Amino acid sequence: MRTHITRISALVALIAITVFGFAIHASALDDTYRFDSLGMSIKFPKSDNVITLDTPRGDEVFGAVGLDYDETMTAFKAADIYLRAYAPDNAYQISMTVTKDENTASVNNYADLTSADRKSILDTILADESVSSAVEVKRNSNIFFDSEQQRTVGDETVYINLSDTVVNGMQIDLMLQKSDEPITADEAKALSNAASSLGFDKIRRNTGPVFDWWRLLLWVVILAAISIAVTVIYRRYNTANKRKLEERRIRRAAHPLQDESEAEPAHTESEPMTFEESLGYKDDEEFNRRAEADEMAGYDINVRERDPAKGISYFEDEGSSIDDGTDYFDTYFEEPAEKRTKSQRFFSAIGTNIKIALKHTGYFFKNLFKKFIGLFKRR
Repeated sequence: MRTHITRISALVALIAITVFGFAIHASALDDTYRFDSLGMSIKFPKSDNVITLDTPRGDEVFGAVGLDYDETMTAFKAADIYLRAYAPDNAYQISMTVTKDENTASVNNYADLTSADRKSILDTILADESVSSAVEVKRNSNIFFDSEQQRTVGDETVYINLSDTVVNGMQIDLMLQKSDEPITADEAKALSNAASSLGFDKIRRNTGPVFDWWRLLLWVVILAAISIAVTVIYRRYNTANKRKLEERRIRRAAHPLQDESEAEPAHTESEPMTFEESLGYKDDEEFNRRAEADEMAGYDINVRERDPAKGISYFEDEGSSIDDGTDYFDTYFEEPAEKRTKSQRFFSAIGTNIKIALKHTGYFFKNLFKKFIGLFKRR
C-alpha cells in the first residue's frame, strides 16, 4: 500500500515539474517590450534582434544588424516606428509603427465599427493593385486586417505582409518585409504571433455618445439670461402701458363732454346695448385696442355670476386696466352663443404666451442691437 502511494506521489511530482519546466521554457522564448507612453506592449522571440526608440547607443544589436545608431533613430522618428525586429539571419524584418490623428481618434477601435464599416475598409485595402489578398482577423477581441502585397523598388522585388488595427484611437501597423524571396508560412506565422501578443493596459470602447454636462450647464445659463432679459422687458413694457392707460382714464374723468347733445347716443331703445357700449367705449376699434393692451398685460375677464332667467352674466376683471374701480362691471351683456372648450382655451392661451414671448424677445434683441450701434457711433 505504501509503495502504491509512493509511486502516485512521484508521478504527480514529475508531472508538476514537467509542466513547470514547460512554462519556464515558454516564457523564456519571448521578450516583452513595453511602451508606457502608449499603454501597450508586444512580444518577440529572444532570438530576434530588436531595436526600439529606447535602445541605448552602443548596444550590440546595432552591430548585429549593421546599422548606425543616429541614422536608425532618425529614420524611426520620421516614420513613427517604435520597434523593428530582425530575424537572426536578417532574412526578414518586422516593423511596428503607431500613428494617431483625428480619424483614428474618431474610429477609436476597429472592434467598435459595424460589419458594413469594416467591409468598406477591407474593400479599400483590396482596391490597391499591389495587394493580392486581404482578410479580417480577430485576435484577443481586437480586429486586424491582414494583407499581402508585392512591390517593386528599383530592380528589387519587395514582399510585404501587413497586419494593422486601431485600438484606443491609435493605428498600429505591423509590417513584415522581405526582399527577393516570397514570405514563407513560418515567417507569416511570426507576424501573426507578434500581432496576437499585443497587450494594452486598458482598452477603451465606444459605448455611446458621452453626455457633456458642461455644455448643458452653458445652455442653462444662456436660457436663464434670456428669460431674465425677457421678463425685465415685459415688466417695463407692462408698467408703461398701464401708466398710459391710467393717464387716459384720468384725462377722461377730468374733461367730460360739455354738451351732452354732442355725444352720440351709445344705443337706442330699439337697439340692444352691445358689449363695447356696456363697457363705455364709443366703437369697436377703441375696445379692441384696449382689450389687446389687457391681453398683452396678461389680464383676463372672468364670469362672476349668471342669471339664467335674464340670459345675462356679470363679469369681474382681474386687475384690468379698464376697471372702473369696482370689483366687477356694473353693466351686463348677453353671453355669446358659441363657447370654446377647455382644450381650445388652453391651447389658445399657450399660443398667446408664445406670441408674446417671441414679440418681447424680438424687442430685446432689437434694442440690444440699437445700443451696440450707439456705442460704435460714440466711438
